Amino acid sequence: MKRAVAASIVVLISCPLLAQKIDSVREQYVERFPDYFFLWPVIKQRSTYIEIQQNINTNNKITYKPNNSASMGFGIYIFEVGAEVTFALPSDDQKNFLYGKSGAFDLQANLLGKSWGGDIFYSRYNGFYLTDPAKPVAANSPYPQRPDIFTNNIGVNGIYVFNKSKFSLRSAYNFAERQRKSAGSVIMTGSINSYEMKNDSALYGKGYHATFGKDADVRNFESFAVSIAPGYTYTAVAGSLFLNLSFAVGPSIRQVTTTVADVERSSFGVSGFADYRVAIGYNSERFFTGVSFVGQSRSVKFEQARISAASTTFKILFGYRFREFGFLKKRATDAIHLIDHKR
Repeated sequence: MKRAVAASIVVLISCPLLAQKIDSVREQYVERFPDYFFLWPVIKQRSTYIEIQQNINTNNKITYKPNNSASMGFGIYIFEVGAEVTFALPSDDQKNFLYGKSGAFDLQANLLGKSWGGDIFYSRYNGFYLTDPAKPVAANSPYPQRPDIFTNNIGVNGIYVFNKSKFSLRSAYNFAERQRKSAGSVIMTGSINSYEMKNDSALYGKGYHATFGKDADVRNFESFAVSIAPGYTYTAVAGSLFLNLSFAVGPSIRQVTTTVADVERSSFGVSGFADYRVAIGYNSERFFTGVSFVGQSRSVKFEQARISAASTTFKILFGYRFREFGFLKKRATDAIHLIDHKR
């Protein structure tokens, strides 16, 4: 009994000391900005694509893409919470002639902490055009267009960073912190995702039977997947310049329902999931700027072909940190504490 009590006392004493040691190490590698709020203009391009690829010869592949334009807006980091608002830029007539008109709706909310991050997203696209390397389109001629195809994509993503004492993921993607020294970390990503694609006729049709067999007749595609993927992330630092590379790959357990020749079929299995990120920029005490690319892909393998759906986000931003004053010194957690106090 005495030994158990003694052990408990040692644990209670050592935990705060260990936390202090971790914080001390982190200060050498990561700089925080608790007394500043940030503002930045941003240009963002979010998109998705559908790709069908032959299993035997992976060079035989065809892709559907939407003709969606970039968006512009602004972001703010205040009360230790970040948010961005963007508005789509108009598409010119020549681009609409070549690729057709597409409708796009994207909604995303994300949080990045010291050791974890997550986002909730919903996107809907309609109107796609076809690219086929084996059938190039003549210059200034319209691509084959499918206004009947639309996709719905909704889900939750998560990421956990194991080396929080030396590494900051948010220093490269929302600039809430700054990486002072080069460092990396093992990561674990996960996703729960529901994806739906519908179209009035076969996705690729009889013209592709020789390449993709009956898989070319796929019409309507729905999947629900739970994915988990270990990986690694690293940020190289040279003064205020940085480069981050992140990659994770793992299995995806999914339920898939497809319609082929008006016959609905359902299957359950394991396929692939990948999460990849690249960010490069400049992050000083006040001014910061960066370019980032974040992508996720999911694939389902059929008899003769594999269908992949991917979503990507390309972003450019320029920002500045301002010293907090007055009510801006408050934190989002203060509101939670106030509610608890009133209760």
